[in-house]
Amino acid sequence: MPHKPPVNIRELKKTGILNEKRFFRLLSEKCNYVDEATVRDFYLGLVKTMTSELRENGIVRLPHIGDFALVKQKDRKGLAGRTQAMIRGSYTLKFYVKRELNDYFKKLSELGGKKLDPREKMLGNNIDNQ
Repeated sequence: MPHKPPVNIRELKKTGILNEKRFFRLLSEKCNYVDEATVRDFYLGLVKTMTSELRENGIVRLPHIGDFALVKQKDRKGLAGRTQAMIRGSYTLKFYVKRELNDYFKKLSELGGKKLDPREKMLGNNIDNQ
């Protein structure tokens, strides 16, 4: 049985939460209502910088958020027809959240009576019980 993620991405897309225009509008509001095109150019420049750093060094740090790293998976044995073969590990992109950010959300979850996960409010269901 395949793994079913706790959040249905299609439902979130229908509500407009994962809309690109919404993201850039919110980012523009946080940047003192700078033009959305300017914010988009800055964001795409950040993405290009991250991509080039990952290619050169294999790791990039986003201050106050965390680190992106290219991590090589271990080689493993697998079946190729009737014979066993070594499947070479590939590189995957991992995100390591900064400790302070993780502790902040952990403290929020320890506060009683508040629902931490906003997806529960948006979709109207309890994610933990699925």
